[in-house]
Amino acid sequence: MTIDPLSALALFLPEHTLDHFDITKASFEGGEIRLTLTEKAIPPKHEGAPLHFHSYRDILVSDYPVRGNPSVLTFRRRYWKADDQKELLGNDLPLVFPGTKLEKAFAAFLKEGGGDRTGLLGEYRHFKQS
Repeated sequence: MTIDPLSALALFLPEHTLDHFDITKASFEGGEIRLTLTEKAIPPKHEGAPLHFHSYRDILVSDYPVRGNPSVLTFRRRYWKADDQKELLGNDLPLVFPGTKLEKAFAAFLKEGGGDRTGLLGEYRHFKQS
């Protein structure tokens, strides 16, 4: 069975990531694998005035290491604005484990061993922001 490159890369991302995001940048910097994923231009469900794209907000998330290299995912979230509202609207896409900057499955994996069974948590406490 042959897998196209995008499908192969999806195997290294949190489940269903490519349903909501496009990969817009990939790099290997300072020993870290960095991927930037930009949210697709799908406005949230909203009743009332039409929505217009307003801005992006980046969320940095630590994910499983790949071949011993820490991996950092930058999710560029889209926010929308309706003419009749002051607050910005976004899609409800839970990306991190509550109270952390860790991807949900990765946080659960570390939690299984009391928080640091693999020695990996220290690498992810202070990852560098670019």
